[in-house]
Amino acid sequence: MFEGVVRRDGSSRFGKEHRYGTFPAFSAAWRISNEEFMKSTSGWLSDLKLRFGYGITGNDRVGDYNSYTNFTINYFDSFYPIKGDNVTTGSMGFYQSTLGNPDVKWETTATTNLGVDIAFSNNLTTSIDLWNRKTSDMLYPQQIPMILGRVGAPSINVGEMKNVGFDIELGYMGNTLNRDLTYNINLNVSHYKNEIVKLSSKETEFLPGDDYREITYTRSEKGTSFPEFYGYEVEGIFQTQAEVDAWPTFGDYNQVGRYKYKDVNEDGVINSEDRTYIGSPHPLFTSSLSAGVDYKGFGVFAQFYTSYGNEMVNYVRRWIDFKQFNGGRSHDRLYNSWGSPYLSDNTKAKLPKAESNDVQSQLPSTAFVEDASYLRLENLRVHYDLNRILKSEYFREFQIFGQMSNVFTITSYSGLDPEVNTSGKNLGVDQGAWPTPRQIMFGINIGL
Repeated sequence: MFEGVVRRDGSSRFGKEHRYGTFPAFSAAWRISNEEFMKSTSGWLSDLKLRFGYGITGNDRVGDYNSYTNFTINYFDSFYPIKGDNVTTGSMGFYQSTLGNPDVKWETTATTNLGVDIAFSNNLTTSIDLWNRKTSDMLYPQQIPMILGRVGAPSINVGEMKNVGFDIELGYMGNTLNRDLTYNINLNVSHYKNEIVKLSSKETEFLPGDDYREITYTRSEKGTSFPEFYGYEVEGIFQTQAEVDAWPTFGDYNQVGRYKYKDVNEDGVINSEDRTYIGSPHPLFTSSLSAGVDYKGFGVFAQFYTSYGNEMVNYVRRWIDFKQFNGGRSHDRLYNSWGSPYLSDNTKAKLPKAESNDVQSQLPSTAFVEDASYLRLENLRVHYDLNRILKSEYFREFQIFGQMSNVFTITSYSGLDPEVNTSGKNLGVDQGAWPTPRQIMFGINIGL
């Protein structure tokens, strides 16, 4: 089997010289189980197929006017008394709001996939896919000097990133008790690893995450994943003055009851050069498991999902554990801060001492990085076909059901929800997203 396609796409988001892109793709497969030499396996093997695919896709998500320099009107930014009059009689004008980049072009992603499908005669099926994905000319907002003012930066084409991974799917269905009891189970396991191969001609080039009240938590550069968490390593809390005296200096920060930041460079001084990569939002693997059982019209279906090995920056803790921002404080702030009268042993403190000026304790560090692995029962459904009792010739089925989503979650993450919907350069930063709601539903399915 063979299939091929070529797309020629155009986008007005790019300049005239780079408006169009050509994106080919093809796939091929060989059903080996149909070959003459495989007849001896027909008793236990019902299907065996090899698959191969390759394709290129394009991305033009840079906003509608990325190629153009834009000007706009704003009372606060373009209202000025040109003649020196009182500001209330000034003139409204235009100011430059964004910089344009007419040379930006399509971001392209080339994907190669090799797979195999196997079906056994005992109703066991499996699929295995190995894939490699290479993204070139990645679209990313350009870093511009602050002397240009509050002008929006255009997206440019930067470097290359590769992703490799695998997907495994196992399924089994069967029946017993004269086919009165039927059951099925499906398991999916996925793993990926991404790496930035190149950003620019500058070896030291890096892409920072968004600014959260003058602090960034993510960073990407050549050789790292996109993104990873970046900051200081915390090795505990100073318990004695002797510890403080023996520790590398960090300005005038080091005091009993405060964080012990690690001297990564081992030069006797702690500063911004001691920041390093401190965690990753990318899981080691994700998996889903669904299972269903049906007995004489009564059925139960459950679907689980797990993400393992991913970490999260709990940005909310900066608001509730420290003093800088107005608002409520956490339980740990009162009961588990070093020196709290409610804490009998300071060596078990979760937070540094409570103080009015704790800005430096809020630096991006491992203190805010948590394990965000979780197991969730996403869906549970129970049903019964009343037509088993009614035996009506007008209905193929008359099914009543009850269904619950987000039944329970098992996790050590202290935030509201380990499944935070962030992506791109801010992947894994929990800003306090509303948790996934639990839904309960009852209904009737009628089949005629």
